[in-house]
Amino acid sequence: MPAVVVREASARRDVERFVRYPYDLHRGQGRWVPPLRSEVRDLLSPRRNPYFDHAEAAFFLAERDGQSVGRVSAQVCQLAQRHQCPDTGHFGLFECENHEETAHALVAAAEGWLTRRGMKRVLGPLSLSINDEVGVLVDGFHRPPSIMMGHHPPYYDSLLTSAGFEKEMDVYAYWLDISRPYTRGVQRVVERAKRANDVHVRPIAKQRYQEEVRQALALFREAWSENWGYVPPTEAEVALLTRSLARVLARGAFMLATIGDEVVGFIVALPDINEITADLDGRLFPTGWYRLLWRLKTARFKSARVPLMGISKRYQTTLKGAEIALLLIDRCRESLLPRGVQHCEMSWILENNGPMRSILEASGSSRDKTYRVYSKPLAVAEVGANDRQL
Repeated sequence: MPAVVVREASARRDVERFVRYPYDLHRGQGRWVPPLRSEVRDLLSPRRNPYFDHAEAAFFLAERDGQSVGRVSAQVCQLAQRHQCPDTGHFGLFECENHEETAHALVAAAEGWLTRRGMKRVLGPLSLSINDEVGVLVDGFHRPPSIMMGHHPPYYDSLLTSAGFEKEMDVYAYWLDISRPYTRGVQRVVERAKRANDVHVRPIAKQRYQEEVRQALALFREAWSENWGYVPPTEAEVALLTRSLARVLARGAFMLATIGDEVVGFIVALPDINEITADLDGRLFPTGWYRLLWRLKTARFKSARVPLMGISKRYQTTLKGAEIALLLIDRCRESLLPRGVQHCEMSWILENNGPMRSILEASGSSRDKTYRVYSKPLAVAEVGANDRQL
C-alpha cells in the first residue's frame, strides 16, 4: 500500500479539500448527517469566527496517491490556557479512514505543531473549542446526531487509543420522551413548586431579546465557571451566538426562571434542524437555500435539543435548584408538545455533573449517547525562531 503523506492545508484549494473530506468519507454511511458546508467554512475562517481573536490553528490533510484519507486540526487557545490547563493544546475536526497508519500520521502532525508552540499536553477532539462540537462518539450509534452534535464511526476510539490517547472526560447526551407523563414523584415536585409560586418561568421577551440573552449567558458563565473544560465566551462570540439563535428560536423555546427580579435559571431548546437538512448534502446552492427556508417555516419537527441550561450557583445542589430545573423542563415541554415535538435531547452533560444527571434521570430522561474527550502528554520541543506565537 502506498505511503500516507500529511501536509498542512493552507492554500484555499486545500482548505476546501479539508472541508469536503467528511462528505466523501461518510456519504451513505450509517446515520451521519452532513453539516452545512457554509457553516464549516465559517468555522475555519479567521475573518468569520471570533475564536481566532484569541487562538490560532492549523489544518492537516492526509493523502495517499493524491486522494484524501484523513484530516485533523491543531489549535492553541489563549483563553483555555488562562482558564483551564496551561501548556495544553487541542486537536479537533478528526476524520479518518479505518487505518492506524493514517491516524498516527495525522496525530503526529498535530502534535508536532503543538510542541513547536511550547505545548506539553494535547486534549481533544474539540472542533474547534469547548463551546463547539466536543468528543468522539463511543456509545449510542443507533440514532442520528442532534443539531450541533457529532456522529462518528465506532473505530475512531480505537484509532485514537492506538495513537496513545487516554480518556480525559466523557460527556453524555440524555434522551427525553416529552410525550410521556412524569413519574408520580416528579409530578409532586413540579406541583409543589408551582404552588409555592416563588419561581416564575416565562419565555424571553422578544422586544428585549438582546438584553435577555445576555442575562442568560451571564448566568451561564456563573453556573459553569467551575466545571471541567469551561472557557467563558468572549463578547464577539456571544454576539455571534445571539445572531445564530435568533434564526431558529421561533421554532424552539427559550425560558427564563426568576425569583423576584433575579434571573436564577434558563433553558434553550432548539428544533433539530438535522431533520430537514440530511438530504441537502450540506449544500445551500443552487436550490438548498429555498428548500431550507421553506422547511424551517413549514416543517413539523419531531425532536429538539437543549444545548444550554443553567441554574444559579447558589441554588445548585439544593432542593430549590432541583425545583427550578424541573420547572424549566416542564415549561419547555409545554411549549414544544403542541408543535409536534415528541423527544428532546439534553446535551451535553459532564459525566461528573451528578446533580444535573440526577435531575434529568428523575424527569424521565435516559442516557442515550456518550462522547469521549482524550488527552496525552507531549514531548517538550524547543521553540524555534520561525514558530508563530500567540
